[in-house]
Amino acid sequence: MIYEDLIYLWLAFIVYEFIPVTSYEIPFLFSLFLIKEFLFIFFLLIVRKKVYQSKFDIVPILEKIFIAFVFIFYLIDLSFFKLKIYLDRIYFSSLLGILWFLHYMFLVKFLLLRVSLNYLRILFGIIFPIIMLVVLQDIFKMLGMTFQGDIFLFLILVIFISPFLMVKIWPVKPMENSELEKSILDFFKKNKVKITQIYVLNNLGKKVYTAGILGFLPPFKYLFFSKPILNILSKKEILGVVAHEIGHLKKRHNLWLLLVLINLPLYLLTFSVLVFLIIYYFYPELIQLIENKESLPFSVEAFWGIALIFLSFIYIRYIFSFFLRQFEREADFYSAIILKTPQPLISALFKIGQITGQLYKKSWHHYGIFERIEVLNEVFSDVEKFKKIKKKFIKIRLILMLWIFLNLMISLIVFNIEEIVKGVSWLFS
Repeated sequence: MIYEDLIYLWLAFIVYEFIPVTSYEIPFLFSLFLIKEFLFIFFLLIVRKKVYQSKFDIVPILEKIFIAFVFIFYLIDLSFFKLKIYLDRIYFSSLLGILWFLHYMFLVKFLLLRVSLNYLRILFGIIFPIIMLVVLQDIFKMLGMTFQGDIFLFLILVIFISPFLMVKIWPVKPMENSELEKSILDFFKKNKVKITQIYVLNNLGKKVYTAGILGFLPPFKYLFFSKPILNILSKKEILGVVAHEIGHLKKRHNLWLLLVLINLPLYLLTFSVLVFLIIYYFYPELIQLIENKESLPFSVEAFWGIALIFLSFIYIRYIFSFFLRQFEREADFYSAIILKTPQPLISALFKIGQITGQLYKKSWHHYGIFERIEVLNEVFSDVEKFKKIKKKFIKIRLILMLWIFLNLMISLIVFNIEEIVKGVSWLFS
C-alpha cells in the first residue's frame, strides 16, 4: 500500500512536469472550482457510509477506483482550470503541484480508508525526500547557484540521507527484545552486512505484516518490522525474513529499481517523440494545428495528460513490476541459500498469507504468496532448476541494462531531427 502511494506521487510529479502550458488563458472559474472540491468530498463521505454498512470487503476495489478519480480530478485542475499556469506564477517549481495532488490523496485516505495518523506519518516520511529534492533545487535557483547536472547531485544527496530523515518522521521505536535483537545483529554480522538500528513500527490502525531495510550506506541503514509480524513469527521464521532482506541488499536491488524508476521520464520522452515523429511523417500539418490550439476539437493539455498517465501505468504495471517481481524472487532464493533451506521463509510466508487472507491471491509486484512458496519448494528439490534460476537472475540484469541503453539511444537519435526537436521543445515548454 505504502509502496503504491509512492508510485502515485511519482506519476503525479511526472504529469505536472510534462503537461504543456498553453499560451492562451481563460478566467479562473473559482466558484466552479470550489463546487468541484465540495462534490469530491461529499461523494467520498457518501461512499464511505455505504461501504461500512456493507457486509462485503469492497474497500480495496474502491481505493483503486478513487485513485483513478484522483488522477482525473488532478488532470482537470491542471488542464481545464489551468491550475498549472496559476501555480507557476505563485511559485516557480513543481512543489505546489505535488502538494495539490497530495491533498486529493489525503482526502481519500482520511475520509474513505480511515487510515490512522501513524500511517500518514509513514506516507509523509516517504514523500519528504522528494519534497526535499524539489526544495533544494528551488533554493539554488533563488540564489542563482544552479549548474549543469545539479539535479543528479541533489538526487544522490537525498537518496543517501533520506533514510535517516524517514525514521525520524516514522512512528517507530527501537526493538526492545534484546535476545531477538542480538540474534538478528549476529546474523547480519555473520553475513557481513552492517546496519545501524532495528526498529519496530507502531500500530498503523490495521494489521500490517511487513519488514524491510532502509538505506544505502551503513551510517543510515536500518532494519524495520511491523509489530504484528513479530507477534506471529518464530525466531527461525524471523531470521528467514531477515535473510530475504539481506538478499535484497547483497544483490543491490534498491539501486537497480531506482534506475528503473528514474528511467520512467526518459521512457515517456522517447515514446512521445517516436509517436510525434510518426505522426509528423504522415501528417506534418499537425504541428500548425497544435500551435493554433483554438482550432482543435480537444484540449491539448488534457489529451497529453491522459496519454502520460496511460503510458506511465503501462510502464509501472508491466515493465517496473516485471523487474520488481524478479528481484523479489531472487531475494527469496538468496534467503534459502543463506539458511541452507527454504523452510523458515516458506513457513513465514504461509503464516502471513493465512492470517491476512492473501495466501492464494495474485500480486502484481511480489508474485502471489503461494506461488512464491511453490517455486521455493520446486527449485530446492531439483538441481537442474536450481542452476537455471541462477542463470535467469543474471539475464534479468542484462535485460534491465539493455532496456535503459535502448531508451538512451532512441532518445539521442530522435532528438537529432531538427523539426521534431522544435515540435517537442514547444510541447514540453
